[in-house]
Amino acid sequence: MAAKAASVAVSGAIQAVRAAVERCSTETNELCAVLSKCCSNKAHRYVLSSVDSVFYGMKLPEKADAEDSGDRKSTVLTLCKLPRAVYLPRSPDVTRPGPDLGAVLDGELQSWDAEELTLQDYSSFVSELAETAEFVSAHAIDGSFGPLRQSAVEVLTKYKQMLLQDTRLGDLRKLTYAAQLLNVLKIHSIDSDNLTELIIAIVAKTPQILRQCSLQTLDAIAKIKLPTKEKEYFDYFLRMSTTKPMKLKQWSEMFWLVARNSDNRNTIDSFLHCYKIVARHMNRVESAEGTKEKAKAVQCSSLMNVVYGVMTLQKRLRSNDPVYKNALGVLEAIWPLIETRLQRFEHAELIDIAHCYLEHHKVINPQMRHGSRNCVDLLVREFVKRSGEFMLRDWVALFEVLDTSRDAMVINVLMQKPTNYYVKVAAVQQVWLEDLAKSLEQMPLEELADNIYSLSLPQCSNLCKHLVAAGCYNAPVSAVLERRCLSLITDLKYQTTRHIMDFYFVQLQMVLPQHNALRSALESNKPLRTSLEQMSCNTMLRLLGIARHCGPAERRVLLQKLTERIESNVLKLTHQQCLTVLRYAARFKDSNLTNAVLTAAIPPLLETQERHKGFYRMLDISKFALNLPKDECSETSPAVILSELIVQHAPAHVRHLAIPHLDLLLQNVNRSGMFPKQLFEVVLSHAMEVEIMGVPAAQLTGMMQTLSELGVRHENLLERLEEAIIMSVADDEPDAVAEVLVSTATSLAHLGMRTTKLNELFEHILAKTPVTLSRWDYSALSRPMQVNLLHAIALFGTVNEDLERVFTQLVNDCERETKDAGDAVSFATLYPESYRKLYDTYISLLVGGFATGTEEGALAKSEFLLEHLPCYHWFSHQEQLCTEFKASPHYLQFKGTLEQLGLEGIEPRVTEAYFAHMVLDSPECKQKLANGGHILYCVPPNHELRWWTPKGDTAADSTVNRIESYQRAIGQSARVIDHLQRSGWNVVTVFLREWDALELEQRGRHLLKALKLKDVTDVDTP
Repeated sequence: MAAKAASVAVSGAIQAVRAAVERCSTETNELCAVLSKCCSNKAHRYVLSSVDSVFYGMKLPEKADAEDSGDRKSTVLTLCKLPRAVYLPRSPDVTRPGPDLGAVLDGELQSWDAEELTLQDYSSFVSELAETAEFVSAHAIDGSFGPLRQSAVEVLTKYKQMLLQDTRLGDLRKLTYAAQLLNVLKIHSIDSDNLTELIIAIVAKTPQILRQCSLQTLDAIAKIKLPTKEKEYFDYFLRMSTTKPMKLKQWSEMFWLVARNSDNRNTIDSFLHCYKIVARHMNRVESAEGTKEKAKAVQCSSLMNVVYGVMTLQKRLRSNDPVYKNALGVLEAIWPLIETRLQRFEHAELIDIAHCYLEHHKVINPQMRHGSRNCVDLLVREFVKRSGEFMLRDWVALFEVLDTSRDAMVINVLMQKPTNYYVKVAAVQQVWLEDLAKSLEQMPLEELADNIYSLSLPQCSNLCKHLVAAGCYNAPVSAVLERRCLSLITDLKYQTTRHIMDFYFVQLQMVLPQHNALRSALESNKPLRTSLEQMSCNTMLRLLGIARHCGPAERRVLLQKLTERIESNVLKLTHQQCLTVLRYAARFKDSNLTNAVLTAAIPPLLETQERHKGFYRMLDISKFALNLPKDECSETSPAVILSELIVQHAPAHVRHLAIPHLDLLLQNVNRSGMFPKQLFEVVLSHAMEVEIMGVPAAQLTGMMQTLSELGVRHENLLERLEEAIIMSVADDEPDAVAEVLVSTATSLAHLGMRTTKLNELFEHILAKTPVTLSRWDYSALSRPMQVNLLHAIALFGTVNEDLERVFTQLVNDCERETKDAGDAVSFATLYPESYRKLYDTYISLLVGGFATGTEEGALAKSEFLLEHLPCYHWFSHQEQLCTEFKASPHYLQFKGTLEQLGLEGIEPRVTEAYFAHMVLDSPECKQKLANGGHILYCVPPNHELRWWTPKGDTAADSTVNRIESYQRAIGQSARVIDHLQRSGWNVVTVFLREWDALELEQRGRHLLKALKLKDVTDVDTP
């Protein structure tokens, strides 16, 4: 968006209202006429209510110049539309610029002649007060105003006495007036007990009177605590109204009333199901009278009633409640009606629609992603069209809405080159924030102050949060914002007690810079830790959404307090809330919070009656448990217990799982340490049948990687996954393709499996001949990605002259870039792991018979490769492995056992290229062991082949394990053993899984047998 459009959007309404007020004279009647016209536009009415500077310089007499009672009534009703006239200032010290409209209203009300006023006049006055109060509340500007003026209170009190004493009015009219007045009295905390008793008496006397009441009267009655009998009749009346034919307008108004006030789930559900009847009536109208008549029958206000009703139910009901799901069904059903009328909604209504649909955008069409994407696209495009009309408060509300769907994809409306067709909503929000901040910074100071000071405290707090998150929190905007926040806090008389605005105070404390004056003032008044202790659980969950914008110290305090609430069972989370909290815990790497949520989430899933759904949910939360480091997961930790429970319950659910959940199941098997044969037979059989076409490459490579970590070599399944992976990335960008190929080749190489299809693809890539990847370009890859790809190709086994040529060029490029950097030590293009991969690829070429130095510029002559960073990082890593092994219990176990066998002077050592666990080349070893030097190499459990089903097996044997009777090393262990044997060493392998299972007295005999020593009797290991 252009900055100019944002500027016009922010200041246009303010300038229009100021111009209209300046044109009028100093006469009260003329000013009231202008004000009445401005109040017909909600944006202009908001300016009149929140921007005091539009009245600057204007003077009016305290007593209006009305000549008759009709003019006075009109003046009063007009002034009642303005909060600055109806309410006293928040603080007595506050002096508003411009005329004192409150004094004018006081004078008019005092001059009212009670004899000339009718009940209808009082009713009109009350109606205006109610509408103004609702306007102030809806726009969150109540913090700028104090109590109702005493003159208005006196009029309301007089009106109440008239109603209570009047004996001539019929029950229906008296009930209507009393309900209207009761609503206003309750809003302003004025005694209304007598009116409540009057309304209850009328309803109890004639219950059927409810059928004649207006919607406003029913709404007021619904808010009263009726006696049990009358309450039951009222609910019965509401339910029975759904059995009568209703148009959309009438149904939507009643539904909005029920959603706000009814505590009876049956009543709410009746109205939700009634929409089907209303929809059929609309379709009959369209077929009989045409689309134009249907358009007339469907008003935007009716649709907004439905939207507001559903939003209210979303706050009142749990997400697993059937009534909640029915409400989302209605929300989905009305989307086509909203879609065709988007341009007819007001700005605030459109933002409310976006809030409702973007937060739950998947419900638009759960079966098709296009439906949800269409919703987001249409709404964002409509925002683009209206960007030149939005006020600052509209922008703030819009940014709050976009925050709820940051990761949703939307059509690119930014028009930046180069561009993708779809971008994340967060990217659009970032650009709009930058443009808005720029336009605010370019404003004159007076205009900037008008815009900022029109915001309430929640709006100011939210704007601070978004500007800080976007990196646009700069002067003078920041200075004006902080001054406005400080003045609002002062007016609110914010103390150390719990306050309704605590959320916004804490939000400011968390997002403002460390040494900010406003933050320091808030912290000195109430420390962050104290505020969090006083907060409700749901408010703390809301604060998680801003945790990514605040500093580490504030985030740590929030996560710690949230963990304490969950552990003490004060905060009970729904499944969706569990996923949300786990997502933030994973982002911030807080294992304590993750374990607390897992502990609270597991028992309800085990107790649920819907077992399949419970198992799916266990898998969903397990993805966060699997992210925890293994060294933080003991046998009694929630993460390990969850994995064990999943493995125990899996056999009954495997046949219902798709690839993503199958992958999660296998990861949990790996984490649990179990290896159930029957479960693997079912999983592998189902994986051969489940649909994999269309599954994202990331999920397919993830499952292949999990199989390799488990040591499962099911060749038919691996080739099936490989084919689907290659097809899924055929049209992707080179970097994405390379990442997938690296993962696939590494997983297959770990299992010692070399497939024909992937080998041919690698040969074509190295030879630079055409491949099946439409956008492939090796030269477009980043330097680290080139290193990773060639390393994976070498591990996979595609070692030929083309690999030597491409790798030599890569080494030369790295060497040149290092020299250009001036200092090899500070060269930061590659990470240490990438340097190790360079050297490891060189070893693969060397073992394969290449890189021998027969050609000019060959690898064997590369000073950079053999003497600089690659060589340094390779051998540093080998030395680190040696150090880690010496610190492990296995080192002492092997050393002690070998010494008992008479083999002295044995230590771990780095050989020509690799670390060896035990090198047996001492004089004692050479005396007892024949055929040269020996190496004792330990194969860890994850480098042991556990399952092998060859490709040639028949369908009947497609899940039979062919490797149960012997052991075989895979992965890096198999590669090191092979390379050491080629170097002339006699390698003796010891599988640590088997070693750890042996008793102490059995380990000596095990090594004697492995080393093929003759004397295998009378050997005991203490």
